[in-house]
Amino acid sequence: MPQEHTGKAFGTTWSLKTFSGLPPQTVEGLQTQLNAWEAQISHWRPDSAVSCFNASTSTDWQSMPVEVIELVRLAEKIAHDTDGALDITLAPLIDLWGFGAAKGRATPPTDEAINKAREVCGWSQLDVRDEPPAMRKKHSHTQINLSSVAEGWALDRLARWLEASGEHDFLLELGGEVLARGHAADGKPWLVGVQAPDAPVGDSMQALRLNNASLATSGTYRQRFEHEGKSYAHVLDPRTGRPVAHVLRSVSVQHASAAMADGYATVLLVLGPERGREIAAKLKLNVLWVE
Repeated sequence: MPQEHTGKAFGTTWSLKTFSGLPPQTVEGLQTQLNAWEAQISHWRPDSAVSCFNASTSTDWQSMPVEVIELVRLAEKIAHDTDGALDITLAPLIDLWGFGAAKGRATPPTDEAINKAREVCGWSQLDVRDEPPAMRKKHSHTQINLSSVAEGWALDRLARWLEASGEHDFLLELGGEVLARGHAADGKPWLVGVQAPDAPVGDSMQALRLNNASLATSGTYRQRFEHEGKSYAHVLDPRTGRPVAHVLRSVSVQHASAAMADGYATVLLVLGPERGREIAAKLKLNVLWVE
């Protein structure tokens, strides 16, 4: 039977399954590392590097942790590959719709409020520098939100850290995103379930074997609110500044990199069933679509 270790990070939970018997210091080190990253990239902790950047109205270069720059560059690449469907500068719109740090909204915002928020969004509003690591906003009210790639990125880094510590057979999960290395106790690849939309947590509609791969799912059923018979999901389309409105309920992407799986799952859900499938085919992605 595998051992399971759990904890909290990034405003959600994490778990690690292994059958080798991890020493306590390894589990403590994993939590310490997650805490350190959260202090840099969190959009809900007011003292994080990202939150301080968002709170500033300066348009000068601001020094940033190299981890933040790495995440921004990762999102930038995914945006480039997908017609700009991933936009980390949507933070003002995410907050406006009630899906940010200050959650809770029962009615959609006005067209005027949406258009005003869109004025400060867009990759063109952000400059990024690698050496020394820094960012600069062109509009004083531009803000970023890295949640679309942060969990997958963290899983990739944790996997490298565990492998360097001598662990080679484990299953990592953070906020529903999963990364598998090696094999389970039965010698086969780890068995991972894809959650059915609107079903209780743990209720899977399909099980997949992950062979040194990752699986990320993005869905419109996780965070949403209802108003006058219409559902508004937390996944926003950069092209409209509004929640996606199509038949897709969830998109699951299997990829060697958890970070890429995380980001691609989000953008394919943004793009919808037709354009999403075109992009997935172009990028040769392994995708499970649920309508």
